[in-house]
Amino acid sequence: MEKRFPESRRGYWDTMWKSPEDKDSTFDTFFMTNFQVIAKDDNKVEVSFTKTWNSNADHDLPLNIDKRFVMLRGSSGFYSYGIFERPEGMPELRLEEARIAIKLRQSLFLYMAVSDDMQRVMPTDQDRSTGKVLGFREAVKITHPSNPKLKNEVDDKYQYSSDNKDIKVHGWICNRPHVGFWVITPTNEYRSGGPMKQDLTSHAGATSLATFFSGHYAGPELGVSLKEGEPWKKVFGPVFFYLNSDSGNNHRTLWEDAKRQMFEETAKWPYDFPESKDYPKANERGTISGRLLVDDRYISNDPIFAKSAYIGLALPGDTGSWQTETKGYQFWTQADETGYFKITGIIPGTYNLYSWVPGVIGDYKYNQTLSITQGSEINLGHLIYNPPRNGPTLWEIGIPDRTAAEFFVPDPLPGFTNRVLSNSTQKFRQYGLWDRYTDLYPEEDLVYKIGVSDYTKDWFYAHVTRRTENKKYIPTTWQISFELPTVDKTGSYTLHVALASATYSHLQGRINNPDRPRPNFETPGIGRSNAIARHGIHGLYSLFSFQIPGYELQNGENIIYLKQVKGGSPFNGVMYDYIRLEGPPQ
Repeated sequence: MEKRFPESRRGYWDTMWKSPEDKDSTFDTFFMTNFQVIAKDDNKVEVSFTKTWNSNADHDLPLNIDKRFVMLRGSSGFYSYGIFERPEGMPELRLEEARIAIKLRQSLFLYMAVSDDMQRVMPTDQDRSTGKVLGFREAVKITHPSNPKLKNEVDDKYQYSSDNKDIKVHGWICNRPHVGFWVITPTNEYRSGGPMKQDLTSHAGATSLATFFSGHYAGPELGVSLKEGEPWKKVFGPVFFYLNSDSGNNHRTLWEDAKRQMFEETAKWPYDFPESKDYPKANERGTISGRLLVDDRYISNDPIFAKSAYIGLALPGDTGSWQTETKGYQFWTQADETGYFKITGIIPGTYNLYSWVPGVIGDYKYNQTLSITQGSEINLGHLIYNPPRNGPTLWEIGIPDRTAAEFFVPDPLPGFTNRVLSNSTQKFRQYGLWDRYTDLYPEEDLVYKIGVSDYTKDWFYAHVTRRTENKKYIPTTWQISFELPTVDKTGSYTLHVALASATYSHLQGRINNPDRPRPNFETPGIGRSNAIARHGIHGLYSLFSFQIPGYELQNGENIIYLKQVKGGSPFNGVMYDYIRLEGPPQ
């Protein structure tokens, strides 16, 4: 651990929280007041550190917390999990994030590995402190590094973020001795926001995180808001902190061993060793299965397989509410090639079943509430999703996969590169790509011609503002030009606009007249995802479907003008997931 830091800041649980009367949030590392040995024998020890809310203390976090640590014989590491509990009667509280943070000794741990294609020697805190801060404090250009190979590279902790579904193992390696330290997350059941929610992993400062919930890439909706008197309890973890070593110097060897251990831990979930009565064991949980089909008569006369659909259980709510649900557990899986799915290890409770299908717009919700009990095995049979559809597809832009990854991602400016992100799958995480729009379109905005343009080359990955000579940021208007040989003047056309992210945005659409006083269609002010600044390719998904009367269109060329009207910041804008124009119903 980093000995330069106080002992309480070398490795800790923490949360950011606010009471209604607080102006600023409090960073709390849980000063625990009681210690107890829960279990001890030749094969296991489990210890507990607890705190109970002190209503008489000044500004005490209104939660009861039980923080556990477990070590098993023959296991090269330790486990940690925690129980957050609010009995009835506690005051109003907002939790903005919760996590475990580990600070390793930077003089030893220099090499970081987050995924197969995101591994590198990292700058230290000292390298960052002598560098040039860029558009925000997390982004620093390394100007006087201890390692000359890092000179003029950009470092930003958000460049190493991943989706929940992919945050399974990450960590650090020390050269001498050749030791790896890894954070292994065998399940996402206690995380918020579903499989696509992005969050931090490891980053400079030899820091590794196990994040349970946060507003990163989504906005404050992903915090936990508890009303006065509202009871709540949730178990976070266990997370496994794994160490490995060998006598060689090949970092890939330790990485591959860490991945092997991750698969082993995943296969053991739910664990059988936690002693807390609030953590259900495998035989205390339930299972649900079924098959999802998609019925879109404009694609096929018969329902088609919901291939690789993401299917999950979350607390009851509206269609798509799982994206911002934070208080309960979520259980997700992916269907197979023919739409069959099975979700195991479900904690007993009441849920809705939700889904979204790659290649298909919108969200599915099963029409009944499901009650999972101990040992229950529910088979739902064949389920049918009827996605939004009013008429035949006239044209489309992109792939409905809830990301903007398929669109044009520019190269970063020379001197603002992080070399480990230069591969095609991580290129969107380079710093400053939002400003490249101005470089590519210094005077006139993007024009996309259906049937001629290629969205992988001609559709910029984010609809952002333009930088002026005096460094102001102004709204931009994109054009979609398309031909309609014959227009049904009495019919109704539908424009679906699926957004992968929105940050302080307001999208307006005008048809064939960019100067029309009132837009033909518009969204409300939307989004606080901050995915543009934080190098994400998506945030919260939203779908807008606009009706366009046929008399607004004309035979021949038509132009849709899409204007993002909120300027003032380089980070205001939207990321499109997919756009489709449908003709009148047939």
